Amino acid sequence: MGQAILEVKNIYKNFGGIKALQDVSLSLKEGEIHALIGENGAGKSTLIKILTGVIKMDEGEILLNGKRTIIENPISARINGIVAIYQELSLIESLSIAQNIFLGNEPIKKIIGWIDNKTLKKRASNYLKEFNIGFDFDCKISEIGLGQKRIIEILKAMSINAKILLLDEPTTGMSGAEIITLFKIMDKLKKKKVNMFFISHNIEEIFRICDKVTVLRNGKNVGTYKINNVDHQTLVKTMLGKEIEDEYPRRKLKPLPDVLIQTEDFFAKGMLEKINLNLHKGEILGITGAMGAGKSELGEALFASVKKISGKLKIKERQVNFKTPIDAYMNGIAYVPEDRKTQGLFLNYSVENNLLIANINKAIIGKLFISSQRKRKLSMNIAKKLRIIPLDMTIKAQNLSGGNQQKVVIGKWLIGSPDILIMDEPTRGIDVGAKIEVFNLINDLADNGVGIIILSSEFQEVKNICDRIIILRKGVIVREVNSDDISTEEILALALGVKNGR
Repeated sequence: MGQAILEVKNIYKNFGGIKALQDVSLSLKEGEIHALIGENGAGKSTLIKILTGVIKMDEGEILLNGKRTIIENPISARINGIVAIYQELSLIESLSIAQNIFLGNEPIKKIIGWIDNKTLKKRASNYLKEFNIGFDFDCKISEIGLGQKRIIEILKAMSINAKILLLDEPTTGMSGAEIITLFKIMDKLKKKKVNMFFISHNIEEIFRICDKVTVLRNGKNVGTYKINNVDHQTLVKTMLGKEIEDEYPRRKLKPLPDVLIQTEDFFAKGMLEKINLNLHKGEILGITGAMGAGKSELGEALFASVKKISGKLKIKERQVNFKTPIDAYMNGIAYVPEDRKTQGLFLNYSVENNLLIANINKAIIGKLFISSQRKRKLSMNIAKKLRIIPLDMTIKAQNLSGGNQQKVVIGKWLIGSPDILIMDEPTRGIDVGAKIEVFNLINDLADNGVGIIILSSEFQEVKNICDRIIILRKGVIVREVNSDDISTEEILALALGVKNGR
């Protein structure tokens, strides 16, 4: 690697009494992809916001090409060639790919001052060809997938000659093919001496694409390693500050024979084709497949978020016909959606209100009055059980880390004591420590008789935490098998339709 392009030295940042960053120093070298990892709340996002001028540090300094630089705001960061690609995208859905790539940086006809659309499209076409991306530059952003949108965000950064990219969980929501495309683009950018910080909870991805990795824990840099000189276990131990005995803790009890859910020829137009499945009491059932296989659609149909077209649904051997999610909830079904921020939480509401929003009746005295004391007791009890941090019921949900936000979404439903819990991508975007806590919670619920459906494209997780697995492809069940009787590689092959998958 070349010389240091960016250095941060002795950075401190406090939010009230919370020490978000403590004496953090690290560097990014020319042509380097440098991973930043750590548990939720470790300080990664705070550091990124300081580098992009969103917030100001309390102490420390930033050096660009060896010169002390003050980054006052996001415009200042862009002028210095620093651009962040966040999980929340900044594209305009109604505009074309070409218009989004050059948004705010459009070529102008000098004489009349109008946007030069011909030049804009030509430049967009050149970018797409350069990175071997087969998009139509006239296509609207609303017509492409999430993974493709992230790629457009990167091209947008390149259009303003970004020299330092800060990629915050860029692979979240991407298919395997889209991740491969992203990594090819990152390799090309690296050869062009574009320098990158790569934030990810997926350690396997870090070993695939990064040159170096820095671990943050409790706001401190607790280790920087060359990727060739470190292993998976060392990184996990450094992140958590302790050894972990089992990343996938095993459950204690076996499922019971009682059937909680049964579907017969369950069909939803354009999504699912005659799905026949059952879920037993105390069972963890994994439903997996590649992106677009129909996992989320199946979960939404079972919870009546989308309408089934035909087929039968039985709950505890009683045929039902849910018209709304309230019907499903009243019959003992709870649903944790894939996108916790837009579907599972009211981000501007307190933790207490989020936990009780589906169970406010439990805090009512008589028939008229909501008891603040009862609200606080109910929410505090579930927060302690789930180890939500910080244990402050007044804090807004948007101020929690991803792992703790996920616990709030789960806790909201647990207060209602469901018989059936459907969880869509329950560990997406949370760190290793939070994942283990979620796995332990799933096991405890199953051991207490709750039937759990895990909808996930994380094949290794499904293999290791579920009792039984159903593999979907294009809305059709292609295999149903006990988890002990199939390998992760076989699950992948079946999900992708590879011929040698047994």
